[in-house]
Amino acid sequence: MQSRSQQKLREHRERAALKAVEAELGDLRSVDGTPLRPGEEPEWVAEAIEWAFSVHTDPTDRLPDDASPQHLDAWLDRLLSTNGLTGRLHVRTHLSIHPWLALDAPVLGWTARLRNAIEEPWMFLSGAFDTLLIVSEAEYFYEAYVCHRPA
Repeated sequence: MQSRSQQKLREHRERAALKAVEAELGDLRSVDGTPLRPGEEPEWVAEAIEWAFSVHTDPTDRLPDDASPQHLDAWLDRLLSTNGLTGRLHVRTHLSIHPWLALDAPVLGWTARLRNAIEEPWMFLSGAFDTLLIVSEAEYFYEAYVCHRPA
């Protein structure tokens, strides 16, 4: 458990990191989108993240980790597009004070900015909260996991 001073210091550092992420993402940030606050993501999302990182789960798709940045971006664009993750969506920040940012993502050409702003694993939650895409770097590969809200 953190002391009050440790918590304040962590929050101060996270606010600075959030400003840097927001500056990098710039106009991708949704003006009218409501960000998800800590604990507001649907319950199934935490279960899907745990499932995706299980050693028993096979990825939906893979890309060699020595792929060029352009090839990585094209692969991410394709994964996002084929899974309906365009337009309004949420991206995980890894910051406890603000875990998900709302974005208005174009169909193509924005993933390089995302990769510069947010470290992997990259997590994308659809605006309808029904699809989650997780992309992480594993040994020799980038691995993608697609999860859907249970019926």
